[in-house]
Amino acid sequence: MLVLMLSSAFIYAQKTVTGTISDNGGVPLPGASVIVKGTTNGASTDFDGNFSLDVENDTDVLEISYVGFKTVEITVGSQTTITVTLEEDAEALDEVVINALGFAVKTDKLGSAVSTVKSEALVSSGETSVTNAMQGKMAGVNITRSNGDPGSGSNIRIRGANTIFGSTQPLIIVDGIPISNSN
Repeated sequence: MLVLMLSSAFIYAQKTVTGTISDNGGVPLPGASVIVKGTTNGASTDFDGNFSLDVENDTDVLEISYVGFKTVEITVGSQTTITVTLEEDAEALDEVVINALGFAVKTDKLGSAVSTVKSEALVSSGETSVTNAMQGKMAGVNITRSNGDPGSGSNIRIRGANTIFGSTQPLIIVDGIPISNSN
């Protein structure tokens, strides 16, 4: 009987905290982190900015963070529903690169080189295709014309010729649409 009473005390000691996280404009922030400070207990918000998290004590502190926003700490207390508005942190982001896998990373933290070409440089080159206009403007990228015919493709080689399937042509995606660079 004593064991049942003690186990029920532990069950009632935990409570579920739910809430919504949004920005200053009221737009929900999907993927925001909500962690009980000092523990590994945490959750992330869904598409609508909602989260649900089990906490053990009323003294637990929730640490709420999101990329580009200031981190907020809130003591749970007697609250079971929490609404948080995060403020933008202008100093948090210097420069962000979205790589092929969709991860946002800071360029100074990358273990590889990043090169960019401004649109003005492509327009002033006078070439008929974007691929030929990039020729000689990026480190580690070798672009050669496949032949002299008008409208013909270009061969692009990025730092070597290692491949599984025998093609050294990179996959080019512009606004989510794959672009063919075949001859």
